This record gives sequence, C-alpha cells and structure tokens, in this order.
Amino acid sequence: MKKKLYRIVCLCSLVSIVLCACGKNTNSEVNVTHISDGLESEYEWNSPEIDKLREKYPEYFELGTFKGLEVYVWQMAEDDYRFGLMQGTNRQKTLEELMALKGASPEEMALILSAFDIDDRDIFVIPWQNPISSYMVTDDMVKDPEYISNLRNMLGLDLDEELMLKQEEADVMYDRIPMVRVDGKLYYDTGKESTIDWRCGNMDGEITSTVDGTEIPTEDNQSNFGSGFNYQYGADDTIEIYMNEKWFVFEYREESE
Repeated sequence: MKKKLYRIVCLCSLVSIVLCACGKNTNSEVNVTHISDGLESEYEWNSPEIDKLREKYPEYFELGTFKGLEVYVWQMAEDDYRFGLMQGTNRQKTLEELMALKGASPEEMALILSAFDIDDRDIFVIPWQNPISSYMVTDDMVKDPEYISNLRNMLGLDLDEELMLKQEEADVMYDRIPMVRVDGKLYYDTGKESTIDWRCGNMDGEITSTVDGTEIPTEDNQSNFGSGFNYQYGADDTIEIYMNEKWFVFEYREESE
C-alpha cells in the first residue's frame, strides 16, 4: 500500500516545484481532504495519527506479512463496523484469538494498513459474528460480493476478479456460526452476553475437544471454536460458556445443515 503513497508524495513535490517556478506562494498547507478515498489515509501514514495508533494498537504494528494480512470485521449495529488485524496463517484462528482482537474503526484500520508494505491482493477481509454483538450478520450478507467490496472500500483496498476468488476461498472457512454439542444437543451462539449477576461457582461441564470452524460438532462437549472453556446450564434450553472473563449464551436449536 505504501507504493501508492510514494506516488502521491512525488506528485505533491512536483506540484510544489512548478508553483515555485511560477512565483507562487508555497507556504500554505497542503489540503489532502480531496484525495480520493483510501489514498488520503495512506498519505498520512507517517503522521502523528499513526503514532497515536501505535500506542493504542501496538500489537497490530508488529505483525508479519509473509503470508498476508487478515482483517476481521464485525458489526455492532447496521452502520457500526469494528476491525481487527492478524497475520496470515495456514490455519483457522481460534475463537479465543478472535475475541482478543481490539476493535478499530474503519478510519483507524485504513491508517494501520497503510503502514505496511504489502499489496492489496494479500490483504483479506473476513467478516465474523462476534459473540459480544447482538447484530447478526447472515451468511447471505457475507457471501454477497457487494458486502465484501463495501468493506474493502472502507479500508481503501482494491478488489479485482482474481482477488475476489481468493476472498471467496477465505470466506468458506467462516460459513458456520460458533456451536457446541452438550448431552447430544447442539447449542448455537446467540451473540449475547449473560445477564446473570450472581452464579454458583461450580461448573456443569467443560468443552474438551474441537472441530474445524466449518464443521458441526458430533461429540458431547465438543465445539467448532476451541476447547478448554467451562459452561453452566442456563434457562430456557440454553447453556452459558465462560470465555475471556465473560459469559456467553448459547441456545439449543433443531439441527439443520
């Protein structure tokens, strides 16, 4: 992404030289507010704003780019998007890793990405259903090319046909929402935190095994988002799972593919 920035800086330098030759006053500040979306953030990649972001999200600036970057996005409301960043790997990220992501705004993430010397085609935008959000993102939304295109536009990222195919391959891994099987019943993530203020300290069980995030758990105490989490039975055919110092509600549903 820095390559685009260099072109802009060179262009600004050329304009300054021309103005000097014409005797124009060049002491006025350069106005970058009219640079096209995506490029404005890159123009400011070495600005005080980046320094602030380094303090706020230090872990995002320490990532390697050998296998690309993965931008995870979740929605808190219809027009409220949050973005987290991880380096690319050959495995699916665990729910625990995803839950640890700090949510950056579109503007913040665009600036963060502009600090990396990486091609747009090596940056993948991956929507996911964050359990802390009650706003549900449907499979149809995630698979809609326009939805992904809109997200990439927010971050100033290009999207061509070849990249769209790679993006679709990445999305396949995240088709299923988090679920767990307990006592032969399949419980689905509701996207809600528990409202119980006081609870017994004894746990009713523990998730001891896991399957890939694209699969449905087939054994008791098995999930598709990780293992080692304790749970308690809740009201109205629910269980509540303890993750990252919070309780999340999962509800029983009839099984369907």
